[in-house]
Amino acid sequence: MTDTGRLHPATALLTHLQPTTDTTVESNGDIPPLATVLVVDDDPTIRLLIASGLQRKGYRVLLAADGQEGLEVFDQHAPDLVLVDVSMPRLDGFGTLRAIRSGQAGVNGRYVPLLMLTGHDDVGSINDAFDAGATDFMPKPINLPLLTERVRYALSGAARERALREAQLEQASACKLARLGFWHLDVHSGKLEWSEGAADMLGWPTLPGCVAELTTLIAPEHRQRLETALSVASQNREGLDLELTVGQGNLERTLRLQSADQNNEQYLVGAFQDVTALRAFEDKALYLAAHDELTGLPKRHCFLGLLAERLAQAPESRWLVAVLDISRLHRINEALGIRAGDQALVLFSRRLERFAPNHALLGRLDAGSFGVAVALPDATDPRQFCQQWMMPLARAQYIAGQEVYIDFSAGVSVYPDDAQDAETLLGAALQAQRLARSQTGQQRLLLRHEILGHTNGGTLSFEAHLQQALQRDEFFLVYQPQQHLADGHISAVEALLRWRHASRGVVSPAEFIPLLEESGQIVDVGDWVIGEACRQLAEWQRAGLHLRMSINLSAVQFNQPDFPQRIMEHVNAYRLLPKQLELEITESAAMGHPEQTLKMLLELKDLGFSIAIDDFGTGHSTFNYLLRFPIDTLKIDRSFTNSVTEERSSRTIVRSLTTLSQGLGFKTIAEGVETQRQRDYLEALDVDEIQGFWLAKPMTADRLGTFVASIGRRLCQPR
Repeated sequence: MTDTGRLHPATALLTHLQPTTDTTVESNGDIPPLATVLVVDDDPTIRLLIASGLQRKGYRVLLAADGQEGLEVFDQHAPDLVLVDVSMPRLDGFGTLRAIRSGQAGVNGRYVPLLMLTGHDDVGSINDAFDAGATDFMPKPINLPLLTERVRYALSGAARERALREAQLEQASACKLARLGFWHLDVHSGKLEWSEGAADMLGWPTLPGCVAELTTLIAPEHRQRLETALSVASQNREGLDLELTVGQGNLERTLRLQSADQNNEQYLVGAFQDVTALRAFEDKALYLAAHDELTGLPKRHCFLGLLAERLAQAPESRWLVAVLDISRLHRINEALGIRAGDQALVLFSRRLERFAPNHALLGRLDAGSFGVAVALPDATDPRQFCQQWMMPLARAQYIAGQEVYIDFSAGVSVYPDDAQDAETLLGAALQAQRLARSQTGQQRLLLRHEILGHTNGGTLSFEAHLQQALQRDEFFLVYQPQQHLADGHISAVEALLRWRHASRGVVSPAEFIPLLEESGQIVDVGDWVIGEACRQLAEWQRAGLHLRMSINLSAVQFNQPDFPQRIMEHVNAYRLLPKQLELEITESAAMGHPEQTLKMLLELKDLGFSIAIDDFGTGHSTFNYLLRFPIDTLKIDRSFTNSVTEERSSRTIVRSLTTLSQGLGFKTIAEGVETQRQRDYLEALDVDEIQGFWLAKPMTADRLGTFVASIGRRLCQPR
């Protein structure tokens, strides 16, 4: 070997033609070699050719004249890749490969790339090479450019495999330390599969192979939790997070089963963790006493304690406390069973955990009631803040194999505006929620300050006066005009109920209508509204004023079986045509019982009434029902109208609704128009009609005639 550490190719050939212990051909000594390659071939010319070509590419080359010598060199130098000829004395290529793969030449042999050099082109020889452990093969005579590329490719593949093995080893080590593994559930067969080593980790002789086997290992009082959680996760493709105490023989383990939202209906994939030791450091009895067993959320007293701590930690912040109550939970229990009701609770709690603001405090307060407490960002409107995360909570879910619409009512209080302590804050939110709950069939949100007229003893007095308001003739109607944008004429009016209280004056509908619905009095009051609206419409017609009368329907009123007959009595009494009335029902009320709604709407449509869906875009309608409902008008909610000039998303939604309506033959009316710019935008977006303060505030019947006349004169003036 020369002083530079290089061995001339010719010298390498000579050294292998003569007995020698030097088996190395070095690459350029100034540059680190790319990798070390061992060439095992009894033909010195082939060795020379391959060594020379690989050396020029920057590889360090080791040479051996037969398989036995190759194993000795491999054991001493641990090369990164081996090229092995098939036919050699003492030990042929197949034996050399098997010896390397079996570890006879060192532990590195299991993963090093092995390339077989063969002059045989038959399939049997190639298969024998792969059976012996070859990574690839190279036919003779040798094509040096192709050989060097094969070597480079094999080394790259080996590097990738090595990185993957290291990552898998790190993951396995981390999982072992954390006592973490993985499970796979076939939803249809119930078959369970576990990750390698799970049985050893848990110390169990065998692992349950199906859900039924797993269920038998759980205490009877907890089995329903597992069944409910798996049913929710599989039917609704939602995540799973459940802790169970599982016993096998004398060895009991606390397992936490988790999975993310699933995209596949066939199986669930998730992780499990043995948290036995972790839970041993907790007071288990205290945890179970403070947390709801079904949902895992803090119970009422625990929720209040945690809320008090947060208020004490950040007394300068504004806090929002909300109470959400699942609507008609008892009906789910009655129709589908208690287990179905439990599924509804679990589904709602999981969606609440998913959509509630980050760091929100959640709790289960009562049977179907949940609490949420969260710090309000500065200068944030509580109603808008709540609507952002509450809107996705109400939706149809699959429970016990049936599609069930899970809706809710909500009440909200704000610290320090409404109260300064946790107990009072929760009570204020609960009071608002109970008032909102009375608006049956509708997802409603009420804030505590919106019902201040209903506090303490004043509430009873207020309700007592309301009971007699109809007999005392204290209700009256006002009418808000609707304008047709194409020609500017007043096309219709919406009849709105008002109450003139003896001492308080005119009371907001937001205060008394929920009480009417809660008490059931809305049926009689709603009947009076229809009769009065028909009477006024007939009077306008006799005066030559021809308008469409729009009447809002309460969900309670709408669900009365004899409602179509009662409204026809008023229409016939004043000699009107049903088509002159447009009956409005809110989107959320319509979706409360969609099949029942469809039946009632079809009956009203057959009688000749026009049908409008109010507040459209804020509820949870599906296109399926939208196509089935016999609708004439979509009323676009004011939340989109208010932001139509500033937010592109609102304009996109409005445009989508008008396009949809045109395609389905519906008319669109935008509510809450307050500025000329909003009106112009809506006209450009192809909205048919508008109503709002920009056009006119609600007015009495005698003023309406004058207003319509003034609009007519304005339209007749030359521009």
